[in-house]
Amino acid sequence: MTWGQMAFFVAMFLSIAFPVAIIFYARLVRPLKLCRRHRIALGIVVFAVVLLAGASTPIASLIARDTELAQKLHFGVWGGWPYYLMTFVWALVTCLFVRGVLVYGSRICMALAKCVRKDKVATPLDSDDIDEGRRLFLERAKQAATIGVAVVCVPPVVYDARGRRVIRHVEIDFDDLPEALDGLRIAHLSDIHVGNTMYRENIADIVKETNELDPDIIAITGDLADGYPEVIGSWIDPMREFRAKYGTYFVTGNHDHMWNARGWVHKVESLGIVHLDNEHRIIDVDGTPLAIAGAIDARGERRGRWQSDPEKALSGIGTNVFKLMLVHQPASVDRSLAAGADLVLVGHTHGGQFWPLSYLIDVLHHYARGLYRVGFGKQKAVYVSCGTGYWGPPIRIGVPPEIIDIRLVRRRRSD
Repeated sequence: MTWGQMAFFVAMFLSIAFPVAIIFYARLVRPLKLCRRHRIALGIVVFAVVLLAGASTPIASLIARDTELAQKLHFGVWGGWPYYLMTFVWALVTCLFVRGVLVYGSRICMALAKCVRKDKVATPLDSDDIDEGRRLFLERAKQAATIGVAVVCVPPVVYDARGRRVIRHVEIDFDDLPEALDGLRIAHLSDIHVGNTMYRENIADIVKETNELDPDIIAITGDLADGYPEVIGSWIDPMREFRAKYGTYFVTGNHDHMWNARGWVHKVESLGIVHLDNEHRIIDVDGTPLAIAGAIDARGERRGRWQSDPEKALSGIGTNVFKLMLVHQPASVDRSLAAGADLVLVGHTHGGQFWPLSYLIDVLHHYARGLYRVGFGKQKAVYVSCGTGYWGPPIRIGVPPEIIDIRLVRRRRSD
């Protein structure tokens, strides 16, 4: 990651962090009615926590970009601490939002009830005689409860992101699928993002869970890493243990190009994984050819002499050969389909990863998550993984990390 990219991330995150810090101060500190000195001290703490959380990506990137510093700080253990802080801030924002909905919702209901009542009986909210000491105690208890709930929410949220991945079993049928490919199983992994808070032991778990599926092919569709291979390359060593009858295949993602993509390509190839550089491989499945193609990430040209070329990857393949295409971003899907791909496996979107992005992802991407059937008669297919890992803070809400177990099926036509 370059200094310019980090400056962009700092500006982007701080533009969000400042308003959040102001909201926290207004909702959590001011209602406590503390003396001026204590109020300023708490305000400084609030702003420091939010700004550190907002700058989590550039902070971790600064640590990761310096090999010697990262090793001294034990990057694998401590380098991702700002992300955990960001998880807490997100939980607190969510708690404040829910609290606001409940409080203002109840006030609206009470106001409506008061309007329809014939007898204007005073309610506790109408009274000016409420003890101020009791009012202050309740206010402080409310703030403490809000912060406490946010703290309690962090461990399960982190566990959902870093725990065992969901295995999604998907059958995709095709009219002209060769009989030899009927029942072929593909394990689809994407967006692992090793680094920051995804460590070697997490990779070992992913390898174990994938091998338990006994796949014929393992496909990794980019964003393998967030860090330099010189620093964290050994963390993916467990991938040497991937077991698939016809091999493991990898294409780069935009994050791989931020962190010395050539170094990561050399690393995965040293583990026996095939990197598809705008090219394809023809494998023999019980006498039937199958083409496995892959293209460099669509943003690769921004970082060195990389050029994404799905057309080149799929060129020279016979018309009767089933074509499996691996790309990282949905932006490459239509080019791949137009070039002749029968099944395109994609990542990048994370399915939004957590609320509220999980509701916006369908607007941002035409191919957002899950299975899409395209073409006349729906004879082609696209599958978008929500990600095997996560990016940034360890948060996964409603969109769990997943390993896709795809089974190709020959479509049965009724007579």
